[in-house]
Parts: sequence; C-alpha cells; structure tokens
Amino acid sequence: MEQNFQTPPVKQPLDNPKFTPTFFGAILVMAGFLILLDQYLRTEWLSLTVVPAIGLILLASGLNSRHMGWIIPGVLVGAAGTAGVILFGSLIEDKPFTIRLGWALFSIAAGFIAILFFSLVYAKHHAWWAFLVASVFTGVAYPFITDRLQVFIFLASICFLVGVAFLAWGFFERLFGLLIPGCLLAGLGPGFYLGFVTNAANNELVQIGFLITCFGLGWVMITLSSRMINPIFLWWPLIPGGILTMVGWGLTIGGNRGSAMTLIGNTGSISLIIFGLYLILMRRGIRK
Repeated sequence: MEQNFQTPPVKQPLDNPKFTPTFFGAILVMAGFLILLDQYLRTEWLSLTVVPAIGLILLASGLNSRHMGWIIPGVLVGAAGTAGVILFGSLIEDKPFTIRLGWALFSIAAGFIAILFFSLVYAKHHAWWAFLVASVFTGVAYPFITDRLQVFIFLASICFLVGVAFLAWGFFERLFGLLIPGCLLAGLGPGFYLGFVTNAANNELVQIGFLITCFGLGWVMITLSSRMINPIFLWWPLIPGGILTMVGWGLTIGGNRGSAMTLIGNTGSISLIIFGLYLILMRRGIRK
C-alpha cells in the first residue's frame, strides 16, 4: 500500500500583528503600577512616565516582529511621552518654560529620526519623510533651547535644517529633484542669519545683500550637487546664482563699505565649505 507522507504545516509569520487583550492588559497593569507607585513616592513625575513606557512596549513589540506598523506608533508615543515628562515634570523644573519647550520639541524630533533609522534597518521603503519632519521640529526647537526667540533665527534654523534634510534625502535616494529645494533652502538659512541676526545693526541694504548673496550661493550648490548623482554638471543654475551673488555683493558694499571685508570673508568661508563637501560627496557618488 502506498503511504502518503504529509509534511506538517509551517507556521507563517504574522504580517499584520494585532493588538490582543493580553497586550492591553499588560499596558493597564503597568500604568496602574506606576500611578500607584507615584502616590507613595510622591515624585510628581513618575505618573508621566506611563506614556513613554507604553511607547517602549509598542516599540519592543515592533522590534520583535520587525513590523513598522508597531515601530512607528511606539516611537511616536514614546517621544510624545518623553516630551510631556520634560515639559511638565520636575526633573528640569528650574529651567524656564521656553527652554523646556525647546527640549520637548527636540525629543519629538529625535523620535522621527528613530523612525528613519528603523526604516533603514527593517523596511524596504526608507522613511526619509520622517527626517524631513524631524528637521522642522529641530529648527523650531533651536531658538527655544538657546532662548533666542527672534523671527529670523526661526527662519534661519528651519530653512537650513530642512534644506539639509532634502539634500540627504536626494543624495542617498539619488533623486535630483530633491537636491534643488535642498540647495536653495540651505542657502537661505545662512542668508537670514548673516543678514538679519549678525548684521541686525546695519541698514536694510546690507541685510538684503547678505540674504541675496547666500541665496545665490544656493543656486551654485545646485551645479555642484548635480555632479554627485549625474555623470555631467548641470550648468544653468550658475546663471541665476552668479547674478544673485553679484547683486548681493553690490547691495552690501553699496549700503556699507565697511562691511565689504566681512561679506568677502563670509562668502569665501561658505564657498570653501560647499566645495569641500562637494569633493567628499562626489567621491562617494563615484564609488556608487
């Protein structure tokens, strides 16, 4: 007689893990324990750790299953809970509220950076959007942390960091369309700072001149960055870049001749940084 040998069924991994009653039960037990412990210790901050602890549980479940559907909410809940501890807890209550708000925003930004990191490790599609959101939160947090609540510092930090995020996204994913806004925003950021913060005491012509000069260097960066992912240079951005740079120089020198050397020094140092980064990243692009 013929015998039919059947192999035992292989258990397939769960692609869409679900929240089970056991999971919710563990969260409730942990939350109740922390709140009860806070009533005895009277720390006034231990109860606030319930939210980041829930985030850690979600994150641990996501790391165990390697599923971004759990990792992303786990990281965000943990980051939001940490921001609440920083903002309303007594650990750094001696700091002004604005500084605590800045560190709370920075903790949320760190959560989005963690999402990008875990997507690079576990996911097929990399979550570069999280790096973009993190750069916005970091740009908003910087003036609060440094206690320099000025409009142009907000604009400078946000534009520069968002530009860096676009540059990183475009370079690593080989998307030239993202390098263009990245270069322009990365040029506007130093322009706002040098024009309206460093030279706040100068007249409007000098301030606008610094801004236009840095914006023109951003166009020049497009030409340099094009060689990082393309076999040839993209030359047309040098036309608006050169025009804007010369106009900016003219406004700055015409508005205050004494600031000419400062403009030349700042432009030269920024140009050296841009060209050095170009040499480093171009070599990396050639290796790829």
